[in-house]
Amino acid sequence: MLRRLVALSLLVISSGAVADTVGIDLSNSAAQFKYSAASGIAGKSDLFASFMYNDANSLLGEAGLMVLNEEGSIPGLSLGIGAKAVVASLNKVAPDRKLVSGIALGAQVRFEVPTDRRFAFVGEFHYAPKIISFGDSERYYQGAVRAEFSVSPQTQAYIGYRTTKFYLTTVGPCVLDNGPLIGVRLSF
Repeated sequence: MLRRLVALSLLVISSGAVADTVGIDLSNSAAQFKYSAASGIAGKSDLFASFMYNDANSLLGEAGLMVLNEEGSIPGLSLGIGAKAVVASLNKVAPDRKLVSGIALGAQVRFEVPTDRRFAFVGEFHYAPKIISFGDSERYYQGAVRAEFSVSPQTQAYIGYRTTKFYLTTVGPCVLDNGPLIGVRLSF
């Protein structure tokens, strides 16, 4: 009986651990660290949290949920919708730091090449209009596209382009990141 309990416990722990991922994105002016875990909240969904900093010493933290759905009529295509809370401490936009935040709604499109599932193309967009942007923020948006390659089932490498901006009422756009990026994602 004890052997079965230990075996079952190890099976549960190991299957749960495979769903967690850690990602690191680097661009010329910013670095982002992201952790995500599978969630049973709504079908195939991921809870995530990330932290970004840039060369102007601005900081961005975010946490959210992305719900994914595979489209059966088009092999390799999955669509996702979600939301995330963002908070940023922006430097070099005024005499002192600005603290801004928002609730961003988002979408994701992912296409895995059917002939070789190691290659995928991903597009993401998140937007927080004025009504759900706080502090000195008028709106927030983040858009990204990337091409991914699975080196192994637990390791993906990717290149892409990302733009992350807050629009402030007094200063205008404040860019946290805008340009090409490289990254790696590890599953465990």
